[in-house]
Amino acid sequence: MKVYSGGFTAERLYRPEMKIVVELQLSGLSKEEIREKVFADNLFQCRSAAAMKDIFPRVYQRAELLDRTLKTILLNGSRSDQNALLLYAFLKRFAFPRDLVLELIHYNSKNYKYVITDGNVETFMDEKSELHESIRNWTEKTRYKIKQVTLKTLVDAELLVKNGKEYNIISIPISKELQQYVEQQKDYLDLLRFTLND
Repeated sequence: MKVYSGGFTAERLYRPEMKIVVELQLSGLSKEEIREKVFADNLFQCRSAAAMKDIFPRVYQRAELLDRTLKTILLNGSRSDQNALLLYAFLKRFAFPRDLVLELIHYNSKNYKYVITDGNVETFMDEKSELHESIRNWTEKTRYKIKQVTLKTLVDAELLVKNGKEYNIISIPISKELQQYVEQQKDYLDLLRFTLND
C-alpha cells in the first residue's frame, strides 16, 4: 500500500540551489566538498545555518536524479527545459504531487479539459484519503499547506497558469534536444508525461 508523506510542506522547485549543486557536481566535486562549499560561502543565501542544513539534502537528492546530460541541460538549456527538469526532480521525490499531476492534470489534458480548480484538488485529496490512511491522518492545516505548495510549484514550473480562481493546464514546451534524449533513456520517460509532452 502506498504511503503518502505530508513532509513536503516547505518544498519548492529550488531553481537557483539546483543550478549551484549541479554546476559543482559537473565540476567533479564530491558531495562532501559541495556541502562544505555551499556552507562556507552561503551559496544558497540562507539566513541561518539551520536553514541551509535543512535545504541542502533536499536539493542534493533531487540533483542526483539527473544524469550528466540532463544536468548540463539544466545549467545551459532554455527556461522551459529547466522547468521540465526541476519539475521532474520534484515529482520523482514526492508521491502526492506526482499522482496529482498524472491522475488529474495529465488525465484532464488528454481528455481536452484544460482547467482545474481548488475544488478539483480537494476532491482528488478526498478520493485519495478514502484509499490511503496516510492522507486520512493529515490535519486540515497540513491538507491546506500541501494543496498550496503543490499548486504553487506547478505554477512556478509553468505547467499551470493561475487565472483568477482557476488554473489553466499547459504543456511545458521542451526543446527537441531534451525530448529526443529522454525518449532514448527509458529511465526518464516520466519527464514527458509530467510535462504533457507524451
